[in-house]
Amino acid sequence: MTAAHPALADEQAYLDTAYDLLERGMADAEASIAAAVPGDRASARALRRALEVLRHSKGTGALIFGRVDAPDATLYVGRRRVYDEKKNLKVISWHTPAAAPFYQATPADPQGLTSKRTFVEEERRIVRLIDEVFGDTAVGALGGPTISDALLAELERSRDGAMRDVVATIQAEQFRVIRAPMEDLLVVQGGPGTGKTVVGLHRAAWLAYNNAALRERGMLVVAPSATLLSYISGVLPLLGVNDVLQVQLPDLYAGDGRATATDTPLGEAVKGSDRMAAVLAAALRQRVNPQPGDVELAVGADRVRLPGTRVMAILDDVRGRSLPHNEARGVLRQVLGNALYEVYAAEQRRNGRPPVANDSTIRRLSAFSNALDRLWPTFTPEDFLRTLYATRSWLVDAATDILTPDERAAIAREGTGPIAEVAWTEADLYCLDELSALLDGAPVTYGHVVVDEAQDLSPMQARALARRCPSGSMTLLGDLAQARTTWAVDDWSQICRHLSDSAAQVETLTIGYRVPSAVLDLAARQLPLISSALRAPQSIRTGRLVPQVLRGEPDTLVAVVESAIRHARRLEMSVGVVVEDAGYDGLLADLRELDPSIGDGRDGDFAGPTTVVPARLAKGLEFDAVIVAEPDAIVGTSDDNRRLLYAAMTRCTQALYIAHTRPLPLGLDHLDTTPSAQQPVDDRVEPLAEPAPDEPTRGPRDRLLEIVAGLADDDVEVLLTMARRLMPGTSRNDS
Repeated sequence: MTAAHPALADEQAYLDTAYDLLERGMADAEASIAAAVPGDRASARALRRALEVLRHSKGTGALIFGRVDAPDATLYVGRRRVYDEKKNLKVISWHTPAAAPFYQATPADPQGLTSKRTFVEEERRIVRLIDEVFGDTAVGALGGPTISDALLAELERSRDGAMRDVVATIQAEQFRVIRAPMEDLLVVQGGPGTGKTVVGLHRAAWLAYNNAALRERGMLVVAPSATLLSYISGVLPLLGVNDVLQVQLPDLYAGDGRATATDTPLGEAVKGSDRMAAVLAAALRQRVNPQPGDVELAVGADRVRLPGTRVMAILDDVRGRSLPHNEARGVLRQVLGNALYEVYAAEQRRNGRPPVANDSTIRRLSAFSNALDRLWPTFTPEDFLRTLYATRSWLVDAATDILTPDERAAIAREGTGPIAEVAWTEADLYCLDELSALLDGAPVTYGHVVVDEAQDLSPMQARALARRCPSGSMTLLGDLAQARTTWAVDDWSQICRHLSDSAAQVETLTIGYRVPSAVLDLAARQLPLISSALRAPQSIRTGRLVPQVLRGEPDTLVAVVESAIRHARRLEMSVGVVVEDAGYDGLLADLRELDPSIGDGRDGDFAGPTTVVPARLAKGLEFDAVIVAEPDAIVGTSDDNRRLLYAAMTRCTQALYIAHTRPLPLGLDHLDTTPSAQQPVDDRVEPLAEPAPDEPTRGPRDRLLEIVAGLADDDVEVLLTMARRLMPGTSRNDS
């Protein structure tokens, strides 16, 4: 049995005191709410929010996760500040500048610290203390990543169906990104397992804590799908941030349109292009009457006529104000009504009669409303877009020199039936959002926007995001290697030009913390087939198994996948089954006949031990074990779908299973084997297991030693220091 850390009792006592102080803070908050002035709802809401934060902290079991020691001070680092009765700070928040050395200190750059201690806490009990002592020898100067035992312990924990915060084990590379200036359009490029999504969420929490103005202007977090949103949405509340709006990308549009249909590939490409924005703007300009003519109407027994030249001058003036269309119509209504009244009043004076109507009376006339509709009709986005798609002559005129005839045909469709029953596609939603801005002005805006899986943004989606963040202060998270087919690019500037006029700052995360090295190496065989410019990150982990390949006879895929599930579950791993979209419903139904508890990842059901996920929604998720079902079907007939396969293979933290009944696609074909006809599928899986004791797994320390293997002879002392630190008892001869 491992001996208890000598400081365990003292640190446990300190933790108990911190929790006791937190309980008292909760009681104080409850008393404050009870004493709030009746009717002061704003104060009551603020107090209740503070109380909710405290209650949330109480249940996480990780109030304190670190301690830093400098020659003149000792600080405890946690999720938020804790004070004693005399207002002395007992725990500092991880967001504060004082906590930065906890994340930034390395043996090469101790940041003024003599030591750092990480707490591993479960249900308010410290189960482990991990110390890093900084001395004179710069272990971190060896050129490779410095990996703490605390991080390794976290990485080995089983996944439980939701993304966790990693506030206790943020690495220096990640912390630099978290603290980047808010004003930048920041791109976080990172391969599978580099932690870009969780870094982006921690950056949102850090910015919210450190920028009072941002808290006033609000922050928005956007995920591409409900599946990924369900997976990541719990991280910010764990970090004490409860007032950041988190939405899936299609829900940016707040109008009546909902996506229930699917575009053709060409239709999706046209609607997602920024050329579609030009078509919509041209179509709207054409709805303003270019040759208005005279406006004539009856006011009582009199006729009032406003000459066409005057009407045209009014229209030109209103157009020159650069107002949203429907707001401009309100201005036109006011100005046109005033002009008609002036003509009417002047005519009455010439005839020696007092005016019997005023300008308001004229604006209420049905003839005036009809004239206004003829000059400047009003629309809803849904009415406008449906009519544009259905009116061939209007679509041709609006798209002249912008779209080809084939492209126009790809978006044209009938426009019959009630508007509420129109089957919109997802690409239509961003056209509706564009129209909403043209017609009614900008939507609600935010001080900062965080966008996950941003490599998939179409230009129209990017424009929708830019409208919600006019300052251009955004954090984009993504991996160009995992971009989907339609909008795959090789350079972030091609996406960022739709978001901001200023150049983006690109930060690249290079260390793979999550995906085992053997899995990453296997998945990386797809990258040259996608683009010669793509590179896989460097992984520091080996996982529990080398990638496992299971092949069955034709029509036995369900049995092969079920066997892999049973094998992974015997090793107590959470399991994600990734399958091509067309075969998703069938495989899910067949597997649920065998095990009704299997979750539907399409609906964000990650609560159980096994979840089935369609390949197009797999990006951003993670499981202990991943079973890629029929890789050849995921790739299909398009090499561009290799990005989907690459993403699917890199969703695991411990083990990858390749389950197939068809030949494996290029990049995996070297794994293709012929199954024994005499051996059932289930029996072929039984031998899969963890490596035998006499064939030890190469661990993270082995990877580190590989990194330092190329050192010059005169660095032997540094190597020896590192070896002794990682493996106590190592001799000079061993080194």
